[in-house]
Amino acid sequence: MANDPPSDEPPPAPFGVPELLELVAGARRVLDVGCGSGRLTVALARAVAEVTGMDTSADRLAHAVRLAERAGVQLTLVEADMEEPLPFTDASFDAVTSRLSLMIPRDAVPTLRELGRVLEPRGRIATVVWAALPENPWFDAPREAVRAVLGDERASFARAFGRLGSPRDAERAHRAAGFDDVEGRLLREQVVRADAAEHWRLLATENGHFRRIDAALGEHERRALVVELDARLAPYHADGGLELPRTLVLVTGRRPE
Repeated sequence: MANDPPSDEPPPAPFGVPELLELVAGARRVLDVGCGSGRLTVALARAVAEVTGMDTSADRLAHAVRLAERAGVQLTLVEADMEEPLPFTDASFDAVTSRLSLMIPRDAVPTLRELGRVLEPRGRIATVVWAALPENPWFDAPREAVRAVLGDERASFARAFGRLGSPRDAERAHRAAGFDDVEGRLLREQVVRADAAEHWRLLATENGHFRRIDAALGEHERRALVVELDARLAPYHADGGLELPRTLVLVTGRRPE
């Protein structure tokens, strides 16, 4: 994740956040599952009366506290695992959101079923996950460049990327968990970079996986990796730079009466 800018202005909304906000507009009590450092959670708190963020990482929740303080909003933050029974009573929320966390469980259906339990009848769920790797060369090409230059072991991170990575698969999981009115669609944007070297540099700044790899590189390895990445990004050259597709799967549904 990118570091928050040293400013009182809210950071730019991450990809998918505006759509999630629109889908839960009008809800009074919202649970943000797998909230991480709180960027979606804080955005929700600007628009919704009561927002609860939940994550397994105490460090990320501490970051969410600081982000909320800077934004001047109130949050309830809970350290808990979404793959375990949730620490909330039935029908505690009007809406549930999840940005990128549903890729983590190997079987998302039990997690989704538990999210349905804490929703009130006709409450809405809105989730996004990364689409399959071919839809996301901004991530896939650098990881495959790591594999080619540094070997399979160094490229074994983020194996869950792209899980539930098509509207059909994601819709199927939500329906199996008991949700009605399930609809899925793709969200697309373009990441614009000057060249492969800039893309690698920004990934190493913004993404923990690539940051750890870059920190262990010698200059010869880094040059070789950028050369490999440049070759893999050749199909995305446009107007003297790079335009790299990024794609999310967005799914909505409602708890039955």
